[in-house]
Amino acid sequence: MKKLLLVLLVIVVIIISASAPGFAQPLLTLDAAVNSALTDNRELAAARMRIEEAKARLVQAGLLPNPELGIAGRFDSAFRNEGEHTFGFDLTQPFSVSGRIGGQKGVASVDIERTLAEVANLERRVVGEVRREFTELFTAEEQIKLQEFLIGLNEELLTAMKAAMVRGQVSEKDVNTIRIALQQARQRQRVLETQRRSRLLELNKLLGKQAEFDFIAVGKLEVQALPELSEFVPAKALDRRPDYVGAQLDVDLARSEQRLTKAERFEDWRIGMGYERDQSVVDGAPSQGVDQFVGLKLSIPLPLFDRKQGRILETLALEDRAQKSAEALKLQIEQELADALNRMKTLASLLESYEPGILKRAESNVKLVEDGYRQGLTNIVEVIQCRQQFAELKSSYIDTLAEYQRAVIDLEIAAGIFPCTIKLKHANENEVNSHEKSNQ
Repeated sequence: MKKLLLVLLVIVVIIISASAPGFAQPLLTLDAAVNSALTDNRELAAARMRIEEAKARLVQAGLLPNPELGIAGRFDSAFRNEGEHTFGFDLTQPFSVSGRIGGQKGVASVDIERTLAEVANLERRVVGEVRREFTELFTAEEQIKLQEFLIGLNEELLTAMKAAMVRGQVSEKDVNTIRIALQQARQRQRVLETQRRSRLLELNKLLGKQAEFDFIAVGKLEVQALPELSEFVPAKALDRRPDYVGAQLDVDLARSEQRLTKAERFEDWRIGMGYERDQSVVDGAPSQGVDQFVGLKLSIPLPLFDRKQGRILETLALEDRAQKSAEALKLQIEQELADALNRMKTLASLLESYEPGILKRAESNVKLVEDGYRQGLTNIVEVIQCRQQFAELKSSYIDTLAEYQRAVIDLEIAAGIFPCTIKLKHANENEVNSHEKSNQ
């Protein structure tokens, strides 16, 4: 009796342990995956350090140049050694009269905003990749379910046909035909399982997880209602897109560098104050007193030859290039919106062509043809053709639905609608910072 109780206790412990959180696969929704990527993605973590680097450059840009301490002395001990000597020191401080430090701070400030925009755009891309990978994962799972359904049908029919072949009711050729169809479905399933595993590994990389991290993706591939199209006009997209904000900041950066370069035409003035002590000796004369001097010095560099002419021309060209790049990006964003919107509308109409119940009727038709084959009313060719028709119809529906989901994702990402942790001054804060506000 004690041994039986011990065995039962061990079984209960195993069941409880297996159901504990440490052993269960975590459930992961799309929203949770996006938040995890924004928090733990390694590429984003590295990119955010660039913000700290830019802030440090701003601190450095506002610092005054260091003063210089000069010490000098002259002695005649190596020659006549009469005791003559001179000793003095001076303190010199460079200072800008052209606004150079203010120009440096202006460049560094714009650089911070530009870096923030670059990191925000990387977040946009990461969010888009996570959403796409979830769609690919759900697509693979739906295709796997289709193959599992076909495998079940083939196995059931193969078992019945083997029994019928023993009774001489069907030929070995018919049995082999079903075996071939079964093998094809199994091979297709293995390929899809490999693709599913690849999607999980890619998601782990995006989420900042180890390759062995395993989870269950919550959700499925399903038809979603068309989004409100008024949010996808180019004007709103340009206001939200961090890469376009960054392109505009490139123009601002070039102008800031122009101002800095013009300020650098006039180098720092140097003002100094010094003290000198002089002990003289005159032959045949009584001891001379010590002479002491205090002096001021002002050094003004003259911009006669180097007036930063080449650098100014370079910054002008840089501004022109930045403006043209921003214009090119604007056209690209408009084209991305138009393409995604066109794909979404076209695919939505295609999905509507799959009238309600058509897939169910196709599945029922397969079973009817199989029943007819068992009763001798149809041949094996009709069974295979009917199954192929159903499989192609179902697979086409899955692919169309997946393409529609990709189009919706591309449309939202192209419009700059995505959760983000970065606050941009040039962007619409209500849109760009939706993730930040939702976490408060």
